[in-house]
Amino acid sequence: SHSECNGLDRRVTVLSSSGSSSGSTEGPDSPLPGEELGSGVRWTGGGRSVSEVKELAYARLQAELSRAQQELRLRDEEVARLSQIRDQVGAELEELTASLFEEANNMVREANMKQAAAEKRLQEATLKVEVLQAEVSALKALVLPSTPSRPNAHLHPQLSRHRHRRSPSNYELATCRPPSPPQAPQQQQSQQGQPQPGQAGSEGAGPDLSEVDPVCHREFARWQEKPHVDDREDLFVARLYREDVLPCLHFPNSQLAAQVLRAIEENSITIEAVTAANPFPRRCSLLEASRVCQYRMRLGDSGAPWHHISQLCRNRITSVCDLFCYLRYIQQGLVRSSLQEMYWEVMRRRRSVALARLGLPPC
Repeated sequence: SHSECNGLDRRVTVLSSSGSSSGSTEGPDSPLPGEELGSGVRWTGGGRSVSEVKELAYARLQAELSRAQQELRLRDEEVARLSQIRDQVGAELEELTASLFEEANNMVREANMKQAAAEKRLQEATLKVEVLQAEVSALKALVLPSTPSRPNAHLHPQLSRHRHRRSPSNYELATCRPPSPPQAPQQQQSQQGQPQPGQAGSEGAGPDLSEVDPVCHREFARWQEKPHVDDREDLFVARLYREDVLPCLHFPNSQLAAQVLRAIEENSITIEAVTAANPFPRRCSLLEASRVCQYRMRLGDSGAPWHHISQLCRNRITSVCDLFCYLRYIQQGLVRSSLQEMYWEVMRRRRSVALARLGLPPC
């Protein structure tokens, strides 16, 4: 560099001055200080010339300059290598930071998705629990077994009128009672409005005047061992379809009636009341006649169309649904009553189907 060259020139000047001074002391023949010397003049007494001194100094300085330049080049290479390492480490650090941020974002997103799914499952489970609790509350009278101290009144209709009497067995019902003599007109008139010993109150015909059909009872007992509502090949289920279900669901609109039966079997029918301030007659979808239709039904999913039905059609459909619902409870093992109690409950629901088919109010 320029500064180094100036330094070398100064060193050469110093050496030249020192050589001149030393040469002047060689002997008495040496020229006096201040005399002009040529480049080819040699000092007496074996002294060196100024040019040789300058050449030696220049060579030594040249060697030092080369050595300094070599050291500088090595340092530049080391600096370049360290800079490259620094850039590489910085790039790796940036890549690692980006990958860590991406992984953290993925973890947060997955956690949010799992949390949303868990909350959705919790909500669905809560709704199912509420539905099951409501169903259990509605079925307590059927699920809880009857005991002598606390019998189920709907399964023992004879106890509602004669709690002091012992209930006979299902095969002894009304088979050992002698016929009562006819009553006088005055006695009949005085006893009107009061239930007779063999009549039930609001629960319908009690077992005092009822008699078990042994064939039907045997078919029901066999079905109850392996209950399956959809098995129409079973003798008991076939009897229900033949004597109760099909006659009750026989409507002029046979095509829609078949769809209603299939919806009841699949448990996919919906019936709701139609609120109107002034109901007016309209065409009933099942009867195909003009009637006051205060209800409407939908078969299948929520996208199915609504059908307006009358009170008569609604009662007939709901009575069949009530029968199927109780049979499904037996199939699912929700009814813990005895065989006799379940048989009479099925008979009571069959009677409701018959009354609805005739257009009579339930007992």
